[in-house]
Amino acid sequence: MSNCIKDIEHLSVFDLLTEEEIIFLDKHKTTVSYKKNETILKQGTFASTILFGKSGYFKLHIEGKKKGIILAVKKSNAFLGLSSLYYVNKTYLYSVTALEDCEVDVYDKSIFLEVMHNNVSFSNEIIKYINHNSARIFNRFLCVAEKNARGRVADMLICFSRNIFERLEFTLVMTRQELSDFVGLSMENTVRILKEFEDDQIIKISGKKVEIIDMDVLQKIRDFG
Repeated sequence: MSNCIKDIEHLSVFDLLTEEEIIFLDKHKTTVSYKKNETILKQGTFASTILFGKSGYFKLHIEGKKKGIILAVKKSNAFLGLSSLYYVNKTYLYSVTALEDCEVDVYDKSIFLEVMHNNVSFSNEIIKYINHNSARIFNRFLCVAEKNARGRVADMLICFSRNIFERLEFTLVMTRQELSDFVGLSMENTVRILKEFEDDQIIKISGKKVEIIDMDVLQKIRDFG
């Protein structure tokens, strides 16, 4: 079983709002464009906004003193930074960086909380997203703790195929160093294992394009790794 939990659709939460609430939120919303590798949220800065990724892919990551850890990869139509909504220190717990050119809706946090306070169904869905995102991050750490190196890389590829890109052939939006940070390995080990998978005809790599050729074998490596 994969440790990578599929993200749930966030866009539908807006269907729970009344027309007046949508107008109210839109009045206090700004849409911002970001370039690839631009920082969208900075860990430790004052959390005054709630962000919704309209398009593109994003990485959620903790910046340590010596190295960083990628917590999750999110695609479009997802909230970013929700974990800081009720955080007592009022700062972002992690950074969010654009993995490609993207657009983000920026909401004033106080306005967002006001709508949540007045709409119980909307509030319950947002809390569900916060809990689900926490579960995804916990499971990423469980994968790193439990699996050997080959199992981690196999799990990552399955995660990307099924939960992020939703197809067997996809184009990576992360560098090899970011892939290594995602699985908690050195870049040399990550690249070596990917090459081994390719040599064994489990996957095919062409530049940043990856095709999973034998999903059954990849699953066995993940399950027993």
